Amino acid sequence: MDWHRFQKEANTDPVLARQGAGSSFRLLLKRGDDEYVIEVREGSVARVHAGPFVMPQCDFALAGSRAAWARFACAHPAPGDQDIFAFFRSGELTLTGDTRKFYAHLMCLKLVLGHLRFEP
Repeated sequence: MDWHRFQKEANTDPVLARQGAGSSFRLLLKRGDDEYVIEVREGSVARVHAGPFVMPQCDFALAGSRAAWARFACAHPAPGDQDIFAFFRSGELTLTGDTRKFYAHLMCLKLVLGHLRFEP
């Protein structure tokens, strides 16, 4: 994943800027053995830290296999692979941490995660 490109695209998205205003959180994204902390401040991606981490500081974490994240990040995902809740339901993705903060910032989070999708 090109995290520089991800951050640039997310931070130039006018919908994310408008809908994410007021949203600040730290997401630990686990993709197999790879770990990333994505810091979102006021609806923009402030930083992306690559792990591994001993004790990552995050509000909540989304963990899944490399295959599950690859299917989610596909430019044109198959039915059932478009939303993180479909992956929760199938057990391919897990949520841990502050679930209240997760749901409070869900719209912003979904817009941020949408920038994982790009044409190869």
